[in-house]
Amino acid sequence: MGLAAIVLAARLGAADPLIDGLATDDPKALAAAVSAIEAAPPDPDALFSAARACEDRLLDPARALALYERILRDTPSARVAQAAEHRAQQLRGEVGPNGEHAADAAAFARLVAVADTLTDDALLARADALLATPWPGAADVALFAADVLRRRGSYATAQERYAEAETRFPDRSVDALRGGAGTAIDAHDWSTADRLIGALPSGDESDRLIRDNLRGDLVTGRRAHRLYLLAWGALLVSALALIASLLEACGRRRPPLRPPTEVLFLAPVALVLTALAFASRAIVTPAVAQISGVGVAFAWLSGTTLDMLRSRGRPARLRSVLHVLACAAGAVAIGYIAIVHGGLVELLAETVQAGPSE
Repeated sequence: MGLAAIVLAARLGAADPLIDGLATDDPKALAAAVSAIEAAPPDPDALFSAARACEDRLLDPARALALYERILRDTPSARVAQAAEHRAQQLRGEVGPNGEHAADAAAFARLVAVADTLTDDALLARADALLATPWPGAADVALFAADVLRRRGSYATAQERYAEAETRFPDRSVDALRGGAGTAIDAHDWSTADRLIGALPSGDESDRLIRDNLRGDLVTGRRAHRLYLLAWGALLVSALALIASLLEACGRRRPPLRPPTEVLFLAPVALVLTALAFASRAIVTPAVAQISGVGVAFAWLSGTTLDMLRSRGRPARLRSVLHVLACAAGAVAIGYIAIVHGGLVELLAETVQAGPSE
């Protein structure tokens, strides 16, 4: 409902000159546009758009709260009223009932806006400054910092922060435990994940749903990790098998440096595919490069071996079949490794379910 109200407000405001004034990247012009909406007769759609601008771009949650509350006070039956109530309720918890923590809430909004540009130490220093004094939004700060660290892969520090949040903010312990369990799963720390999931409450249906979802993530993570290790094993065995085959075929002779025919055909195709992915800045570029590189290397080993066998008049049919199997195993293995390492599993699953986007 909240999202629908936002979309509806955006559509209704497309032809409203007051809302059009919010479409600027200049902070001063944006603040002036918000002031114009505040001074105009109450228009719930314009007020809602201005409130969102205060939250997301001016980083002024106290002003946004005042706009949301004006919608609820002056036009409680407006289409955006429900979304305004949802946002107002959250902001009241940060700003305080009388706005006494407006400065802390604004500082938190600025931290959220620049978090991705900060180092871990700088992020934690600014978060700790906001946590130095008690205020209603402190728990959100603690959990936000832990969430950012988890997203960056700083799992040990994130786990410490979730544990601190659980102890310091008992009313948010479920959020802290859930974040800690997810972090443990990401870090492949299965025993910690199992312990934290077990510590979650299971009193009602929503609690049980959270636990069941995390249990499912734990099972899926363990399975995916085992497959990842098996893929590395298959890739290593395939590479060693091709190298051993080449050494046996060469005997005491040195293999030629000239690339075999297979590589002359495959390498340009692999190079073009990698270049296209790089030029388009596609998220799959590293995976394409890794798969292409391993494919060319395996083709080189296989082709050189078979050429050496033929040059010495030895039968190569059985060896060719074995090479095909080794190359196929290696291709599947590097494909899975590249997808997992590139974080493309969810993207691939969505593509399979929904089809490629147009």
